[in-house]
Amino acid sequence: MDKVIGKIKNYVFHNEENSYSIARLITLDDQLVTIVGYFPKISEDVIYEFMGTWVKHQTYGEQLKVESFKKTEKQSANGLISYLSSSFFTGIGPKTAEKMVETFGLDVIQKVQDNPAILKEIGLKKIRIVKFHQQLIENQTNEHILVRLYSYNLSGRLAMKLLNKYQSLTIDKLEENPYRLIDDIDGIGFIKADEIAHKLGIEAHDIRRIKAAILYALEHIAYQNGDLYLTLEQLTKETIGVLQTDIDLDEGIKTLLEENRIIIEENRYYLTMSYFTETKLAEKITKLNDKSEFNVDLNYVKTLIDRIEMTKDIDYTDIQKEAISTALTHKLSIITGGPGTGKTTIIDGLLEVYKIYNKLNFDHPDIYEKIACLAPTGRAAKRMSELLHVKTSTIHRHLGYNYDGMFSYDESHLLPQDLIIVDESSMIDIFLASRLFEAIKDQAQIIIVGDVDQLPSVGPGQVLSDLIESNQIKVVKLDQIHRQAKDSHIISLASSVNHQNLSYDDLQSGNDVYLYHADQQKIQNTIINQVQGALDKGYSMIDDIQILVPMYKGELGIDRFNQILQDKFNVHKTKSITFKDKTYYEGDKVIQLVNDPKRFIMNGDIGIIKSIEVNSDNEKFLVVTFDDNEVLYERADLDELNLAYAISIHKSQGSEYKIVMIPMVRNYIHMLKKELIYTAITRAKQYLILLGDMKLLIYAANHLSNKRQTTLALRLNSDTQVEEIDKDNISPYDFM
Repeated sequence: MDKVIGKIKNYVFHNEENSYSIARLITLDDQLVTIVGYFPKISEDVIYEFMGTWVKHQTYGEQLKVESFKKTEKQSANGLISYLSSSFFTGIGPKTAEKMVETFGLDVIQKVQDNPAILKEIGLKKIRIVKFHQQLIENQTNEHILVRLYSYNLSGRLAMKLLNKYQSLTIDKLEENPYRLIDDIDGIGFIKADEIAHKLGIEAHDIRRIKAAILYALEHIAYQNGDLYLTLEQLTKETIGVLQTDIDLDEGIKTLLEENRIIIEENRYYLTMSYFTETKLAEKITKLNDKSEFNVDLNYVKTLIDRIEMTKDIDYTDIQKEAISTALTHKLSIITGGPGTGKTTIIDGLLEVYKIYNKLNFDHPDIYEKIACLAPTGRAAKRMSELLHVKTSTIHRHLGYNYDGMFSYDESHLLPQDLIIVDESSMIDIFLASRLFEAIKDQAQIIIVGDVDQLPSVGPGQVLSDLIESNQIKVVKLDQIHRQAKDSHIISLASSVNHQNLSYDDLQSGNDVYLYHADQQKIQNTIINQVQGALDKGYSMIDDIQILVPMYKGELGIDRFNQILQDKFNVHKTKSITFKDKTYYEGDKVIQLVNDPKRFIMNGDIGIIKSIEVNSDNEKFLVVTFDDNEVLYERADLDELNLAYAISIHKSQGSEYKIVMIPMVRNYIHMLKKELIYTAITRAKQYLILLGDMKLLIYAANHLSNKRQTTLALRLNSDTQVEEIDKDNISPYDFM
């Protein structure tokens, strides 16, 4: 590891929230060097030793990427005087600081720490002595804590996260149970926590280690697969895999049960949160589905459907009429079907019938106190609004999701709406579904719309599938493709994939589908040529064209495609900002990776970098436009962004694009499943371009994703009652 010793000359940049810093350092031999990394603002008059790695920045030249630092013993009298009279200490001026050093010597700091009363010798009043001693301890404590954290091989960034989280208790918390970091600190998993634990002397058979591994398997490994529980055999296998040694888990499981952190039901092992979320959701759905006090005049509904056909000059099919009447005559219903089956037409029709039946005025400003049209993502909600010409919202926003992760609407503060329509419901995981349903009043009517054959949610659960499978909720399945969609080769190809009857005869270009057979080595150039061709015809790289890729890493992964497409098609390269291994330019297409309700942006929102600016402190920041929302990103926020010329198929759910391009290569073979490819194909609105080995399309169509391990359908068929649990505050590691 490289090392430089010297004093901070000035800070070029410092982020107060995460302490990412860029500073200029004067070395002991009067050289000026740049250091970058995660470290707090430290005195500019004290000599420090910085350890790290020299890196070459394309704009700013050589820099030391700091991994750790410590104060050296090589302090001068002048340096000490400057430090003691700096902004770190209030009420101590240069003359007082000079008097301290003259009276007590170069080890004045240690002497004052040991006995602050000695400062009376130089005339300091008690109140100033107490304040100075307190600030001295705080500054010294933080530096000692960071040095200790660096000894556990934590990066500067993670070390600052721990310090900001636990402050003066950091080392105590760490030594008490390093496995707590798995839950408390983003970026720390079991391996890193286990490494720290080993350095602290925690043995392989320590009960804290075993419990942490069990919880890690149940949360991270199970959730990664979308499962809510593991069997004992699965839990044992996964936990032993985490521990990397064959250890008896009985004591760990028994302790976790006693602490109410896991629940066992038959041979199903759940995290407590997962169990109660699912059981409470089942209970609420059963209550909402109660038909005893719900009476709607079916004949009048049918009359209104006929009237709307005449006024709108539309001919509903029998199944569409059934869907509208079923939805309006049941407390809770589901409408499911693929592209071209008329889901949007049905929603539009049932809204019209509901309006007339209930004598509502859709132009009245209070109408949305009666009706809510919701979708899981911003893009899905926007698309719903464009198609139906009504006000829509994301589920998070409608529930009042705020910056601290809480919801304004819950079981104690119910939503006012009488009718709630939820579109793209296949994307909703068990936790969001629970949040939504618990906030719906018992008298409300709920219509769930979605394509059950698409990918299930990114998060755990398969809510739409389970609701249908339970046979407790009225379901209308749309399987008839309508006239205007029958000529679409996109829809027929999607249908063939979905029904697993894709043949080599289907692998031909059609009126809106283009298949390009290309070697794996030529895929990148083929995609570039196709994008260029679309741009030449007037299509927009930002608004119209989307490349969908199953995986992130590798030469044919999302990250690499984004680099290539950015380099080729973004001509605005005069202003840039680099963060980690990515460089962003004005005009780049970007995607938000996490929910940020404080700034009204959600995971999956796609925008464009409008400008790259420099503030008064000479710090660069981005301005990104998301539809009609402009959001400022400082350097510390760039973890939340990624380039979006190519995105994952999961991230594309709920969206449509005029042109969709999908590379098909053997690198992806372990990802190629029917649900994934079906979802990707159905994102295309005008043209679908498939490139690569077309035989992989048939392979994907014939390989199903593993069924997720959930019990929502089972619970909807039982009378299980559950006790209350504080879902806002419970965490699997709260008891550690």
